[in-house]
Amino acid sequence: MKRLVAAVLGCAVLLGCAPKKPGARALAPARFGRVEGPPDTRGWLKPTPGGQAEVVAVQGGVVGDRVTSLLEVPEGDCAVAIARATQTVDDLDLFAYGEDGAVLGSDEGADKTPALLVCPPHPRRILLMARIAAGYGFVAIGAERVSVNDAPRAAALYGVHYLPGEIAKRLTVWPGLDETIEAHRRRIGGRWIDLRRVQVPLDARTPTRISASIDAERCLDALVVPSDEVSSLDAVLTGEDGRILGRAESWGRERSLVVCSPIPASVTLELRPHAGIGVAVAMFSRSVDGSERDIDAETLRLEVFATGSVADERKRHDAAEAALGYPAPRVVAAGNLPLGRRLSYPLELPDGCVRLEWVSGSPLRAVETWLYAADGSLLANADGGAPELFRCGPAASVRLDANSLSRPGPFALELYPEPGTPKLLEKQPLAASRLLARMSAAGLLVRARQVGAVYALDLTTTALAKQALTLPFGRCLDATVAVGPGGSGVELRLVREDGTELGSGRGDTATSVHACAVDAAAGTAPPVIAELRLAAGSAPALLTAHQTDPRAKGPANAR
Repeated sequence: MKRLVAAVLGCAVLLGCAPKKPGARALAPARFGRVEGPPDTRGWLKPTPGGQAEVVAVQGGVVGDRVTSLLEVPEGDCAVAIARATQTVDDLDLFAYGEDGAVLGSDEGADKTPALLVCPPHPRRILLMARIAAGYGFVAIGAERVSVNDAPRAAALYGVHYLPGEIAKRLTVWPGLDETIEAHRRRIGGRWIDLRRVQVPLDARTPTRISASIDAERCLDALVVPSDEVSSLDAVLTGEDGRILGRAESWGRERSLVVCSPIPASVTLELRPHAGIGVAVAMFSRSVDGSERDIDAETLRLEVFATGSVADERKRHDAAEAALGYPAPRVVAAGNLPLGRRLSYPLELPDGCVRLEWVSGSPLRAVETWLYAADGSLLANADGGAPELFRCGPAASVRLDANSLSRPGPFALELYPEPGTPKLLEKQPLAASRLLARMSAAGLLVRARQVGAVYALDLTTTALAKQALTLPFGRCLDATVAVGPGGSGVELRLVREDGTELGSGRGDTATSVHACAVDAAAGTAPPVIAELRLAAGSAPALLTAHQTDPRAKGPANAR
């Protein structure tokens, strides 16, 4: 107990360790509003020589853990922030974010005394986050509000390594960096928030390691752009236990990967060129909530999660499905999936719509699956830790292809019947599969029969396809579209008759749009038009829309 008290008190006074410069006068005290944080700990803080920083967060943790505090800073003032830790923490990083996720500043040096200065223009609310990069112990965040005129002196007093904008300016001299990032985002799809951009050294003699954290139910995008001095860069992603999760894709000289996790997780990106000594820019982005399903199906997507045996996973999975009203499933395929070799399994599917659930056993993860008709046409495809395939059509013999992207292991494929679905789905099996998969991932349906009314359209790049929908006052509308073979890059817009846009969405083969009419005049139901087009090719498409109550949540609300 004495050790714990000493550690906590030591952490608080650590914020007062900045050396006093000769002749430095104290900065004028200027408080800021603390929106979130621990109980008042200002009494613990030994005044920083020449400064008035106050403790805004204190917490213990291990490698990868984060300490956060949300501050409110007047738009005309600057804020200086520092993070300090006990002796057992070997490396500490500090970040500042805006409410939109934009990075306002970062200090990721190989030390445990990070400091940041954020000056106008900046949002009124600023999120500070300290991350333990190495070691364990208590971490404290301190902050002080200063005037713009006092900012240079505050930066020197607190040991700020980079003034606002310096890191961004350094990276802007990298030829074509912004264009590379833009092209990368277009290729992988989804929507992303920048987390950090860091320049790291590369040496063929030793690997460079960069740690990163993944939020629950989110994806992390990593893009590495090396300099010309190095060749054949290897980029390997490892989990917290040191096991390899997968290797990055190669796009010219660039390396990239997307990794997702249902729970908070820490990963490490290991970089090593085959030859040469140089540098690289590593950029990390976090997916925007709900946009994970927009990530291009062709993008390498790794999953971080804990798995048991196939029997354990089936027991857990089947119990969850039974709670939703599904009968006991039929296992239509099982075996061991090797790494680096695609296997094929013949299946006999019944008439109507069915759902095929992939259940992986440890250590299998990151699986790609394809379902083909007897003539070789694609019926469905999915990837991830537990791919879900929908197929609609007459009884037929089909073929399932599967490939492990990172580790081999056992699996079982379960079949669930989906009765009561519209017959139109069976006429466009690929579009139907993508439509149902999209709605299932978005939580718009539990059973396939909840798909509702379905509209068939033909989409091209040269004309807008239109479909009238109804959006009554006080209701919301979830519109989903998926395309069949022959086209990609689908765009969906919901507009009023006067051209007012209510919402829009874009995806590779499927997308969704959510819009509400809570501000319209009571009793009116102005028509809503769904406008659709393709970015490439031409293809049949299926569109459906669900009216929902904005006060309700969950798939049960989808009707």
